[in-house]
Formats: sequence, structure tokens, C-alpha cells
Amino acid sequence: MRPSEVAVNLAFFLTPVADVVWLPSSARVGEAVDSLRHHGYSSVPVLDPQRRYVSAVTARDLLSHLALPEGDVSDRLDRVTRRAHTRAVGIETDIRGLLAVAADQNFVPVVDSRGVMMGIVTRRAILTFCERLLAEHGLLPPTPPGPGGDKL
Repeated sequence: MRPSEVAVNLAFFLTPVADVVWLPSSARVGEAVDSLRHHGYSSVPVLDPQRRYVSAVTARDLLSHLALPEGDVSDRLDRVTRRAHTRAVGIETDIRGLLAVAADQNFVPVVDSRGVMMGIVTRRAILTFCERLLAEHGLLPPTPPGPGGDKL
């Protein structure tokens, strides 16, 4: 199916929570550092025991915490100060609302009416769709062959 034939809504871009790397709110700073390093991410969502979205934690947050005299790898994530707020949107959010939030975040957590995380929408997924749509309408020059030439 071509991008212009799709009725675009938030679900079109959604990566289901089962495919998302996330941390439990009970995780320790050391576990969070290991997870970010292992997966190569700079930020991941944090969920409570009911899998409700709590926040996101970034590598910068963790390093800043560890730089404090009282900061320790055994500290729980709730002791880590977040430098930025990664805003979540509801599953019913329209595409304009999603784009407004995604403009300022690498990923947008998507929650149901109870705050339970359904998944995330990455900025990359949105940009890849836009690139395909622009190319389909002849608004982009041909992609040069070679490494990385076929995707963002």
C-alpha cells in the first residue's frame, strides 16, 4: 500500500509496547545504564507495575545523577531528576497533535485512557513516511545509490 492511499492516524506509526524497550519504575540506575548501552538508545520509557507510563529516562539524566556526590548505581530511578519531560499522548490523539509532540521528542509514548502504555511513535517512523510520500509525488530528487541512500 502506498503512503498516499493510507488514512493516516496515530496507530499507523505505532510500535506496540511488546516491541519497545522500557524500564520498570523499580529499576536501579545501574540497570538503566546497562539497558541504554546494550540497546544503543539515549532514552527509554519508564513504566509502573501496572504498565502505566511514568516518564522517560535519558542517558544524560543518569550521568548527571551519577555525577552527584550522593548519586549511586544502586539508586532507584525515582531518585533521578529528569532534565526534560517526554510527553505522552492518548491513543485517540489526532495526527496533528501527534506531530506537534513529535517535533520536540525522539519518541512519543502512546497511552490508553488509564495511562497504560500502548506503544511509542518514533520521530524516525514519521519522517520515513513523509520521505516516501514526498518521493511518491515527485517532490524529492532520486535517492543516490550507496550505503544509507535508501533510508533516513
